Formats: sequence, C-alpha cells, structure tokens
Amino acid sequence: MCHSNAAARTLVGASEYVINIPRSSATFLAFGLLAVSQSGNIIRISDAHPVAIAGWRLLLATLLLAPFALRAGGLRVLDLRGLLLLGAAGVTLALHFFTWIAAVQETQVANAALLFSLSPVLTAAGGRLFFGERVTRRLAISIGLGVLGVAVIGWSDLRMAPDHILGDGLALLTAVFFAIYTLLGRQLRGELPTATYVASIYGVAAVVSFGWMMVGDIPLVDYEPRDWWCFILMAAVPTGIGHTGINHALRYLSAARLSVLTLVEPPLAAAVAWWVWEESITGAMFLGFGLIAAAVLLLVTERPPILPTQSGHLKHFLDPLWEQKIR
Repeated sequence: MCHSNAAARTLVGASEYVINIPRSSATFLAFGLLAVSQSGNIIRISDAHPVAIAGWRLLLATLLLAPFALRAGGLRVLDLRGLLLLGAAGVTLALHFFTWIAAVQETQVANAALLFSLSPVLTAAGGRLFFGERVTRRLAISIGLGVLGVAVIGWSDLRMAPDHILGDGLALLTAVFFAIYTLLGRQLRGELPTATYVASIYGVAAVVSFGWMMVGDIPLVDYEPRDWWCFILMAAVPTGIGHTGINHALRYLSAARLSVLTLVEPPLAAAVAWWVWEESITGAMFLGFGLIAAAVLLLVTERPPILPTQSGHLKHFLDPLWEQKIR
C-alpha cells in the first residue's frame, strides 16, 4: 500500500481524501487545457479527412511518448480486468473523436458544443454511481454555471431542426464517450504511471482510427506537407500536452471536477482565434466566458476529494519510482 504524506491530506469519510493538487501538476493541467483547446485552430491548417487527422495525431503522440512509457513501465501490474479497462479507455477515446467529428459535420457547431457540455453532468453521475464520489453543492453549482456559459456562447447560433437530429444525437454520444473515457482514467490512473497510461490509450485509439481509415478507404499517407504539419502539431500540442496533462491531473482530481475544468476550452480557443484568425468576440461570448470563469473559480477555491497518493510533482512524470500501484 502506498503511504502518503499525512500533512498533505485530510480524511473525509471512509474512502475519500482531500488534497491540494501539487503546483507543478496544476501548471501542467493549465498548459494542458490551453493546448487541448487549440485543436480546432490547428485543424484549420489541413484539408485532410477528420479521421485521418485523428489517426495520425494519435499514432504520432504514441510514438512521442513511447520512450517515457517504456522507462516508466507498469503494465505488468494490471490483471486481465485492468488490461480490458485500458483497452476500453482507448476505444472510447477514439469513439469520442469520431462522434465529435461526425456531430460537427451533421449539425450546428453551437448544438454540438452545448450537448457536449453535458459531459460534466454525466461524469458526475457516473462518478457517484461507480466510485461513490460526492456531488457537493459547490460542484453542482459549478456544473450548472459551466453548462449555462457554453449555452450563452452558442445561443445565437443554436438551431433545433429535424435535419439536425442525427448530429445532435452524435454530439450527445460524444459527451457520453468522454465521460466514460474520463471515468476509466480515474480508476486506472491509480495503478499506472502517466506516460504508460496515455501512451497505451493513444496506441489503442490509433489502431481503431487506422482500422476505420482502411475500412472507409481513407488515404493513409497521401497528404500534402501542410497536412503533415497539422498531424505533427495535433500530436504534440492537443494530444501530447493537452490530453496528457488532463490525464495526469486525474491522479488528484475527481473526474467530475476535471470535466468541468475542460469547459474552459471554448474561451481559450476563441482567444487564440481572435488573435491569429481575427475572429470577432461578441458580448454574448464575453458573458458566457464569465460564467465559465465563475464555474472554474468555484472549483479551484474548493479542496476536492481525490485518490490518496504520494506528494507528486511534474518531474515525476518521468520517474517510474514515484507512481506506484495503489492497493
């Protein structure tokens, strides 16, 4: 059993602990959220098929992180159930990417964004059902403010129409898959080092993506130089830094709280789009950003329930001796 610093945690009930996330890990998460929010801006570089972008970002990210994963090890601690859960996490990550891409193609972006913003609600419900995580009043208010913020941002473009039913359903599935992916990570992050976990799920998701490409007769390598730049940037920024930073934080934060924090992506993406692409920011968007900021403020001023763990720092991402299996 791992021994954690008694001064760094406080017992809450029979199985929950409260701890402040290490500053270095919080910084990693902040950069991760900024990085993952830029996927839409980076995708603009390429005209490649969305599934090809997803497949190559995942494969290149796997290759990027493989040396760290091999050094960290950890897969041998998993039994058959653990390996199946790891595979399921990778498959749901791929399905999350695919359904999101298809949703944006079949419905309004505002519809897709609003329905995807329900993921914190689904994650909180799943965390309560499967892990017994408490949904505090502050968390519930934070989720409500975050969803409302996303709704305000996209309200002017929101359109409910019969021809959008398929896309709206896919957007809701996107939220479901993201919730499942996050909850699976919540369980497995207590048993695997960050590098090992993310390289494994990216690898599984890449296999699923390339399988989809071959079945769908999508070109594997016949792309322009700008497409390859897009693949590389997508692998390094929103995947290598973004999703990795989010998964690293799952060791300290409940899945529901982390899911709420991902709602900062629209403001961060809009800020960069304004700066790089000279896109306008409306008054409604400012109001929505303010509501999301209020939701995040509620979370960062609360000491959240997390997994008991050793006091960690970002440097331990490369240190297999730090992350030990919690029995």
